[in-house]
Amino acid sequence: MPPLEALVREASAFATAPALTANEAEVSRVLQICNACRYCEGFCAVFPAMTRRLEFGKADVNYLANLCHNCGACLFACQYAPPHEFAVDVPRAMARVRVETYTEYAWPGEFGALYRHNGLVVALATAGGLALFLLLAAGTKGSLFHAPLAGDFYAVFPHNLLVAMFAPVFLFALLALALGVRRSGATSRPAQCRGPQ
Repeated sequence: MPPLEALVREASAFATAPALTANEAEVSRVLQICNACRYCEGFCAVFPAMTRRLEFGKADVNYLANLCHNCGACLFACQYAPPHEFAVDVPRAMARVRVETYTEYAWPGEFGALYRHNGLVVALATAGGLALFLLLAAGTKGSLFHAPLAGDFYAVFPHNLLVAMFAPVFLFALLALALGVRRSGATSRPAQCRGPQ
């Protein structure tokens, strides 16, 4: 394909790209500053991947935000971090976009809304699950504290019962992860690095 046609196709793809959210626009702004500085280039996988782009579209921002593991090393090393007027805070900006991507691509879709209050959801699910687990154990054995069962976990919860209870949960988690990855891959493909032609 002639270089001019390739450039026209890239320009038309860029013109029809989805609009960035406020958090994605902040990540794009921060990454353009980071790309100019490159002091943190060797800190993690985000910075070498970032240097392959000059502009950051929605797919690029989502991809890079999910590469970030929020260690904070770049924030502490950054000369443009707050209180500097550039206010470069890569971990915070990336974390906000990650929550958006988790919300957008979660399967089933209704679970995506739970990411907005994930601390509360996890705490309630853990407390409810533990209470249900103990109630089921007490219901099947009569009591959890009488002498024949003292100190014998598998007398209260036999191995096969545990497998029967947690195998479906594990399989659902695998399915949800696979479908979420498939949904994100179908809608957000980052631009590939193009060398000189």
